[in-house]
Amino acid sequence: MKRILLLILTVLILIPAFAQKSKKDIVYLKSGGIIKGQVITNDLDRIKINSSGNQWVFKTADVDSVSKYSKVVRERSPNQNYFFDTSMGVLIGNSGNGQKAPFSFMSSFNYRVIDKLYLGAGLGTEFFDESYMPVFGQFQYRFRDGKFTPFFNLQAGYQIALEDGKRENYINYYSSSSIYYPYTQTSGKLNAEGGFLINPSFGFQRLTSENFGWFFSFGYRYHQLNYSGVNSYKLESNFSRLSLKIGFIFN
Repeated sequence: MKRILLLILTVLILIPAFAQKSKKDIVYLKSGGIIKGQVITNDLDRIKINSSGNQWVFKTADVDSVSKYSKVVRERSPNQNYFFDTSMGVLIGNSGNGQKAPFSFMSSFNYRVIDKLYLGAGLGTEFFDESYMPVFGQFQYRFRDGKFTPFFNLQAGYQIALEDGKRENYINYYSSSSIYYPYTQTSGKLNAEGGFLINPSFGFQRLTSENFGWFFSFGYRYHQLNYSGVNSYKLESNFSRLSLKIGFIFN
């Protein structure tokens, strides 16, 4: 299970990185060749481009055209039509759970649908008494276009349990935020089954370049964790927490 979590985290981190690598300058040669990389020199006599660690130098007369990514970016709005975000933070508050401030890691892909409104989807990992993978849809509204903007964000989805339940002696976990039926049990382990989550939040975003930025957000997290045991035993625990997150934006 730890290997699965490590694989998920690696994929979430690398997706934005691969998106960044695809943004390269392109040199089109009159011979039909195409070289992708970073243009270092572009003057009347020659064009030099760094491609995969190798430097290529061409006479201007041999080049048909040059497409520079940086020029394209400056013509665009500071807010692109899509973005990846990756965040990490804590869920503060304890309500019958062994972790008072569980760690949360999430990543999502988002697309602009109208003006300042983005819709997206994502997943992540969170660590309560058990480890979970939240799978969620995301709604984000940016209050203005620009490199610095406040935003409202709403996540809703489901927590998928990644390991067996660790809870024992069920009655010790009963509180006003828990529901159990048909009757309490006092021994044995519970099976973790996940549960619904919703997380509205407000935050501030700062773009430090055309395709990279950071953000901070705070909000209210409500979620359920469901468990089952022998003799059709069910336990539903409801949690209300403060979410604090910092993250990065790629587009």
